[in-house]
Amino acid sequence: MSDFNVNEFLSSLDDKDSTEISQVTPKNYASDLYKKWFRTKNNSGFLTIKPWFDGMKVKVDIGKTSSEGKLISSTNVYLDALDFAAYLKSIVSGNAALVYPANERLGVPTNEGFASYGGSDQNGKVISRIFKAHYWQANEVYDSTSFAWKCGHFNAKKSDTGAFIPDMKSPLSVDSIKVTRQDIAEISYRLDLALTSYAFSNNEWYEHS
Repeated sequence: MSDFNVNEFLSSLDDKDSTEISQVTPKNYASDLYKKWFRTKNNSGFLTIKPWFDGMKVKVDIGKTSSEGKLISSTNVYLDALDFAAYLKSIVSGNAALVYPANERLGVPTNEGFASYGGSDQNGKVISRIFKAHYWQANEVYDSTSFAWKCGHFNAKKSDTGAFIPDMKSPLSVDSIKVTRQDIAEISYRLDLALTSYAFSNNEWYEHS
């Protein structure tokens, strides 16, 4: 049996690793974290998810396109990154029905649903931004194998506490998309990786003096 020089072997690995690492392009999480295009007989569109971790938010954008690929509509919302990540992970882990039961007050008609209400002042107008997720509905029947994700902008007014109170009868922009459990598994994994990477590089966001 020939002699095996462990030091030379380890040294060769170190040299190889250092060369490969120097050629790796850092991941830019300011770009789309996830993008899905969809096309049915009558509709086509997209779902994009982009992190904005400086504000610990995730931007969800749902849109529709024409048969020629031209943008028809697009509605985006900003969700709390940790709240959204926890929700997605609960679905993947199988305990979302317990943690996120149906909540009619929030407009979530099924278990494993999620709602986020926010808003902004745009050009002197108060706009409410709403995101909702619940089981997909077809012919008045809910299908728990997939989800409807909805983004909506509505005319609104501000309460004395600064909350945005939407006028649900006055929509400005509304878009939705069908999201499968397989989609959610991938989105959850991508968001977990992005948050872990951000926390590792910016641990001051969770450290307290």
